[in-house]
Amino acid sequence: MTCATTSEVKQFPEEFTLSKCHDAIFNSEFKNDILLFYLNTTYRALVTAAELLRQNTIFVFISVILVLIIYIIYKSFWNPILYTKELTEIGFEHIKSGPDRALRIARAQNARRLGSKVPPPYPNGWFAIVESSNLQIGGVTPVDALGQNLCVYRGEDGVARCVDAYCPHLGANLAVGGNVCGNCIECPFHKWRFGEDGSCVSVPGLEHAPRGISIKTWPTVEADGAVWIWHDAEGREPLWGLEDAPEVKKWGYRGRNEFIISAHIQEIPENGADVAHLNAVHAPSLLSQLGEKYPILLNFIGRHVWAADWSRNDDHTATMSLTHDYKIMKLNLFHVGVSVTQIGPGHVRLYLQTPGGPILVSQSVTPIGPLLQKVVHRLYSPTYNAPVGGMFVKIESYMFERDVAIWNNKRFVSSPTYVRTDKQIKAFRSWFSQFYSERSLTFRDAIQNKLDW
Repeated sequence: MTCATTSEVKQFPEEFTLSKCHDAIFNSEFKNDILLFYLNTTYRALVTAAELLRQNTIFVFISVILVLIIYIIYKSFWNPILYTKELTEIGFEHIKSGPDRALRIARAQNARRLGSKVPPPYPNGWFAIVESSNLQIGGVTPVDALGQNLCVYRGEDGVARCVDAYCPHLGANLAVGGNVCGNCIECPFHKWRFGEDGSCVSVPGLEHAPRGISIKTWPTVEADGAVWIWHDAEGREPLWGLEDAPEVKKWGYRGRNEFIISAHIQEIPENGADVAHLNAVHAPSLLSQLGEKYPILLNFIGRHVWAADWSRNDDHTATMSLTHDYKIMKLNLFHVGVSVTQIGPGHVRLYLQTPGGPILVSQSVTPIGPLLQKVVHRLYSPTYNAPVGGMFVKIESYMFERDVAIWNNKRFVSSPTYVRTDKQIKAFRSWFSQFYSERSLTFRDAIQNKLDW
């Protein structure tokens, strides 16, 4: 082998010599040797690992099972599952990925037809605004809900309170930099303090606080793991009370999921009365999506079978009985009975009787804006079936996502073409109308004065 012809050598610089050519060949061979060494070492390591695995299969299997059990116990008792989905994460798969995807999603949302005769966006009732566990004594949290900017804080007496966010003095946001002093909230700007009833109780430099200056306070309670406020367009005191479900105090907290949804608040609880949608939307198995494309596979993968009945009561509540079965051919593998109670416009309790024991799901629906809802499910179960409760956090989340994908892209239809299977939807809308009143903010006014999200 030669390095170059005489004519070729003349084209190279004078410093190029035969020794350098030999060095280059040597370096190339050395690199190949190193590569072969590492490949050989990796191969031997894999062979050794496979041999050890074969010789200790039972030990490895038991170790994996133990780790899995420890992880399940840890998630069930000490680190509950938290599952959160933002608005753009569900129902927009048809919009291709790219650096401007968020902008294209926003454009699609702005182009969506809203519908005609849309009901008022903020009905009268109790609405969850903060998780109780996230509001410590002395803590202050800003909240955007019901088209309002709010300040939520917990006084030294342990009571959660909610006031309008803006100080009446010069407009500072009490929830951003404000402090809790006793049971008062202190403005971050000039240190004015407002008491439990919202009145100004202290101004630095003044011996007596000025009279007639106050901020709006919102009736506040804590129930089912959240802080709730009462909203009423007529300014009335709460028309019904709200307190913990008995199971919340006896059972353990297993986790929660949270969704931001683009829909009118009425459409979300209306799902309970829309019995026909259950087998239309929720029949395909959660184990695989192949059954949707190839229905014949449902006989082998399995399918969810639903039956439900919704009925109104004579007060602010409605009830629903629901059964769920997971079937492969005619074999029923998994039966769940559900008793549902709708409490006002923004609160639902679901009691599940599963093969693994009972579970309570407390749902809250809180309007952030005219067509923007925050939906949270909090799950509780007895100690003995804590892993089952944790598992249902994920199951319930995946099932609920199917509805979210539809809500995020539909429009409100005020006068649908009802068929025989829709009779409960019509009854639901009549029942839900009690939460609107003469002074309820209209949808048109709400979208003209909405918060700039």
